[in-house]
Amino acid sequence: MQHEQSMSYFRTLYEVVKAVNSSLDPKTVLSQVADKARWAMGVKACSIRLLSEDRKYLLAGASAGLSQAYLRKGKVEVAKSVLDQEVLQGQNVYVCNACTDTRFQYSKEAQAEGIASVMAVPLHLQGREVIGVLRVYSSTERDFTSDEVEFLNAMADLCALAIHNSLAYDKVRYEHELLNRYTYQLFED
Repeated sequence: MQHEQSMSYFRTLYEVVKAVNSSLDPKTVLSQVADKARWAMGVKACSIRLLSEDRKYLLAGASAGLSQAYLRKGKVEVAKSVLDQEVLQGQNVYVCNACTDTRFQYSKEAQAEGIASVMAVPLHLQGREVIGVLRVYSSTERDFTSDEVEFLNAMADLCALAIHNSLAYDKVRYEHELLNRYTYQLFED
């Protein structure tokens, strides 16, 4: 990898780490990740989707560079997206041409959006459970280097960390509220 590209990736990762540490709002962090991943890799777009509780759908988390029409194309159903099934099993998945690859659920919409190649990586929660998918989209057919895939995996891990931090904070806040209610009731009685 070229020195300049390496430095760009390091700067981007550092900025995202700062965002993760400064915000408990996952939407804010995920939006920054999508924007910074797109910029650092010089791709058309980036999206982050999170697995629904019933594990049937990938829900919009954040995106950068995609049109509203593409974002409203329809639900991403795990059962209908072989690409996402593979990613949710923990694999990095490369699609050379999203318009012709049968693993891609919305190939016609991808063509209308000007999407050619796609690289998708899993969001691992604490290195184990996969909770979502980070995708980058190129407007031309291209390969993704091992350094680029490693960078995307690092970004995906930071997304998962932000989500984990937010969930942990929500749990502590809820337990604190319960404790306050219990204490209030104890002294009221």
